[in-house]
Amino acid sequence: MNTITNGATIEIVATGEQYHTLKDWGLAIGNNDYIGDVEQENYYVDVPGADGFLDFSEAITGRRIFKSRPINVELGGKKPRNDWDIFISDIRNLVEGREIKIIFDNDSGFYWTGRASIQGFDRNREIGTFTLAIPKADPYKYNVADSTEDWLWDPFDFETGIIDEGTEITVKTGETKTYTIVPDQMPFVPTIYVSVLGSAGPKMTANGETYTLMKGKNRFADITVNTEDVVLSFTGTGTLAIRYRRGSL
Repeated sequence: MNTITNGATIEIVATGEQYHTLKDWGLAIGNNDYIGDVEQENYYVDVPGADGFLDFSEAITGRRIFKSRPINVELGGKKPRNDWDIFISDIRNLVEGREIKIIFDNDSGFYWTGRASIQGFDRNREIGTFTLAIPKADPYKYNVADSTEDWLWDPFDFETGIIDEGTEITVKTGETKTYTIVPDQMPFVPTIYVSVLGSAGPKMTANGETYTLMKGKNRFADITVNTEDVVLSFTGTGTLAIRYRRGSL
């Protein structure tokens, strides 16, 4: 990794403002270990008289549960020494305590998210350093082509990224439309957005259950895409879109 030119794009979730650490702030990433180890939720039971422990970590949900992971990005750059106090104050005002998304230049197909903090600012003459920390970042990184929102061509990685297309569906009287969602590394629950509600308002069938869709956002927690394909079938009349997030450790 080239620590002189390596940078990252920071997005303030509340405002949508984006900044590149190198191009906009003149700061390069100085460490390679900025993505910390994931914290997994484990549940062990000590049985008296038995060797070892009983592991119930996946017994309830049937899958692995991850809580969070730390992200610590060491940033540094060169500025006139009298500019640093104002600069670091501006950075703190911008990101301290805010939820951010961060896309690293060397993994531009994915973004991480969490609440940020500025830590350990130090200055030696014209050289200043500090850490952009996300102590409890989401354990998963999400595809920038994530179908819950618009994505940009510039940061998209055509070798590692995945584009989900064809998620807008119009259902007419007497026909059935289906859409298959393929599982990924991270379990997720799809959201159905109904934009046009026909007279025979659309119904959706999944895993043997039928749901009546309302105009706007529809989300059913029992429809989880985990290890097997989930087929959504739509009848009635209306226009809808299917949205979901794909993630990776």
